[in-house]
Order: sequence, then C-alpha cells, then structure tokens
Amino acid sequence: MRKIKIPWDFIKSTVIVLFISCLGALSFHLAGYSFFISFLLFFVFQYIIFSFLGNLINNFFIQKTKQKELDVLEPLSTILECAYCNTKNVMTFLPDQNERLQFECSSCKKTNSVNIQFVVARTTEPIQTQTPIKVDLKDEN
Repeated sequence: MRKIKIPWDFIKSTVIVLFISCLGALSFHLAGYSFFISFLLFFVFQYIIFSFLGNLINNFFIQKTKQKELDVLEPLSTILECAYCNTKNVMTFLPDQNERLQFECSSCKKTNSVNIQFVVARTTEPIQTQTPIKVDLKDEN
C-alpha cells in the first residue's frame, strides 16, 4: 500500500490564513459589516500579499544563488592574438555574464575586445556494420 505524504506546511499556512481571516471578519462584523464579505476580503487580500511577498523573496534568493555560483567560478586563461599587431597575449578572465571581456596588448598597448562563442555538436557513434562482402571487380567479359 502506498503511503500518502501530507503537505503539512500547506495545511498549516492555510489554517493560519483562515484563522486571521475569521478574526478580521469578526472584528468587521462587530463594527457592522457583513461577516462573509469581510472574510472573503481578508482571505483574498492575504493570498495576494503573501504571493507577492513570496515572489519577491524567491527572486531575491535566485539572484543571491546566481551570484554565489559566479563567485565560485574559477578564472580561465587563454592565449589570444592581438587584433592590431597579431602578437600572442595571455589573458585570464572570469566567465561572468555581466563583464565585457577586453585585454590590452603587451606589445602595441591597444585594447582588444574578446567575443566568446560556444558551439554545440552531436556526439558521433561509429556505424555498426556487418562484415563486408567480398565483391570481385574484374570484368567477366
């Protein structure tokens, strides 16, 4: 028999929202407003606020995680030719998506921009064939 996992966090947060909505609706009811309409307004208002705040917090942590991933990246080194004088230069850089890659040539002192291009290719597998059949190419005439 499969054991059903109960989402306790969802149940707990829903109970809290219902409780706060009931308290707010009760206080508005005591002030002379409709209990049911007040309850619905409190309920909807809480879900709007909490989804907005949850979205903000989620985006904040996504940005923090991306920054931590970029901080962990190791510097890459490569040998590049100067676009002006063709002198070979060693360049070390971090593959940060927000940084413009440039280097100054050690010979002519001019600034070069670096464009990085990634190419994806399929992995090829050898073709599995049967043993070739011997064919005599001599003319039978």
